[in-house]
Amino acid sequence: MKSIAILGATGGLGAVIATALAKRAPVCIGYGKNKDKADALAADIRKSGGKVQVQQVDIRDSASVKRFIDEACQHTGGLDAIVSSTGPALPLKALVDVSDEDFDRVYETDVRGAFNVIKHGARALKESGGGSIVMVLTTAVLRTLEHDGMSGGPKTAVAALIKQVAREMGPYNVRCNGAAFAVIDAGIIYAPELVNDPLAQGVITSMVKNTPLGRMGRPEEVSSVIDFLVSPGASYINGQIIGVDGGFSA
Repeated sequence: MKSIAILGATGGLGAVIATALAKRAPVCIGYGKNKDKADALAADIRKSGGKVQVQQVDIRDSASVKRFIDEACQHTGGLDAIVSSTGPALPLKALVDVSDEDFDRVYETDVRGAFNVIKHGARALKESGGGSIVMVLTTAVLRTLEHDGMSGGPKTAVAALIKQVAREMGPYNVRCNGAAFAVIDAGIIYAPELVNDPLAQGVITSMVKNTPLGRMGRPEEVSSVIDFLVSPGASYINGQIIGVDGGFSA
């Protein structure tokens, strides 16, 4: 593979995904604000023999996303895959208690951001002869969960974008899929705003309790699915939302 562009790699889960994908191909890491984390991740990848470049990108800004993808293509001679593991801090509460400001913030980042990634990413992959886009979603797109509307709502909109572009860009050998995760032992569940919120902790505990496998997912169980979806082995998988949730959505 020529290269893989990864957005949101500085999060706990994104870093694991980036590290796994760097074993397959050179990666271009896009970070939002935390350059130090991005640089540290890049250094770890290089120590392991991988090739990596780092670039700032604001997924809410169409021009910024286009620039990130264009430069990723130029540095490596083309892209084979784009992975988006981005997401804002989420309020876990009843929908009627969500503030107007939080609603706008989350939808702008999740939905507008996903649109920018899919739009510019699909165009770039078409020009490269095809490739794979993988969007990280939530199991809430497969099973509605109380107090999780600010996760399930916008990500359901992203799932619709995935299916739309899969149909429209499939003839150009551009695939787009979503990986819908449940509670993973990394990243956002350890954010202070969730750790210190009894309601949020109740939601997380309830999800794990209602998961047939009876535990959180491990980061490597997530990265292996992403790695497969960008690989030639998944060349006939397109427009799918794949649950990686221990059976929670069953």
